[in-house]
Formats: sequence, C-alpha cells, structure tokens
Amino acid sequence: MKKVSLDGVSTRLIRRILLRDIAKKAKKMSDAINGNTAVFTGVQPFSAIAVAALILSFTTAEGAYAVGGLLKKNDFLDAKTALYDCVLAFAPYVNDLAIGDKVKLDLSTLPLLSDELDIAKLIADGGVAENITAKQGVSPRQIITSCNSFGEKVSYLVIVSEGIPLPAGFHVESNGTVTTPTGNRCFVNSFGNRRKSFVNLLPKTEYFVYYVLTYGVTTVGVVSAGVSIVTSA
Repeated sequence: MKKVSLDGVSTRLIRRILLRDIAKKAKKMSDAINGNTAVFTGVQPFSAIAVAALILSFTTAEGAYAVGGLLKKNDFLDAKTALYDCVLAFAPYVNDLAIGDKVKLDLSTLPLLSDELDIAKLIADGGVAENITAKQGVSPRQIITSCNSFGEKVSYLVIVSEGIPLPAGFHVESNGTVTTPTGNRCFVNSFGNRRKSFVNLLPKTEYFVYYVLTYGVTTVGVVSAGVSIVTSA
C-alpha cells in the first residue's frame, strides 16, 4: 500500500485493469455511482444507460473479434478504448467530489492511489529481481541477460563478475560504481531496460550475473542471487 497525503482515484490502476475484468468493473462502478445520486451529486460523466451501451459495445466487439479475427480487430480496439476512457472519466469527477473522503472514494468502487504499490519502499526493503536469465548472444562471447518486470519506473542495473561470484564486502552505488575487495573484473550495465547485453568477454569463461533494482536517484536495492553462464569459444 502506498502512503499518500490526499487519497483519490488512481488513473494508473484503472488503465491496468485486466481486459477480462473491465466490463465487470465498469458495471460495478456504474451501479455504485450512477445508482447513488445522494452521494454522487451533480452532473456525472456518463449516465447508467451510456455506460451500459459502452459495455455492450465492448463485449459484442470482443466476441466478434474472437471469431472474425483481424477483420474485426479495429472495432474491438475502438470499443475497448471507449470503455476504458469512460471509466477514466469518472476519476476526476469522484476526486473533485470526495476531496480525499475515504467513504466516498470506497463507495465509487474505483481503485485508489493508496492501492498502488510503493515500489521505492519495496526495493528499499529488499525486493530483488526475479527469474533472472543469462544466455549466449548472436555474437561470439556475448551474454544477453533479462528478468521479470518489477514495476513502473524501475531501473535495472546488471553486474557481471568474471570467473568468480561476487565476494562478501562488495558494494554498488546507483551510478553503477561497484567496489569489490578482491579486485576481480566486473562489468556493469545500467542503460536501457531489463534486457542487457555484454560483449567481448573472455572465451570459455564462467561469468556470474546479478541484478540490482533502482528507483529514482536515491533508492538502490540489494544485489540478487547470481546466475552463471559460460561463454562460447
């Protein structure tokens, strides 16, 4: 849970509602908001009839796309966008009405800012990259690494240790500087996304791959467990 000074509807979490759930979520929201004008006063973004029409359009287009394939894709995408935009339109309406009031926010059934994960805290508390992979690249003695996504705006720093695992006493900073007491060769890549490339490595040499999660300029996570790989000849 994320600590916020003033809670409100999260447009980020609305956009992340799964496709299989959006029709159900939209219907629940409409029943809660359109059906309770004593709490949700004033002009609402969409009436219950309008929301129902968008839900029907979406479910119909979804079914047609499943049967008709690419010929029905554009209709489905348009209907999907329209339904998500409808739900998103209720966010500022509810926020302006509630002004942080927890009861009104909960009555809306919409996801809240406080429901968002506090990514920085998770990393600071020891969150690590999962499902780390290391494989041979197309070029000789190239290693390609990757891992699961940890969350939005997370950066991924990768350390490759040559010949031996990282020893106790090593330290990594957010700028990619690695200090190791044994002085073994390490390569660091903090550019781009989760997928990293290391080239011109030694032939037939074991390398140990580690991920470090970072968030912003101050939050640096712990080093993950290592994954080993032996380079090609």
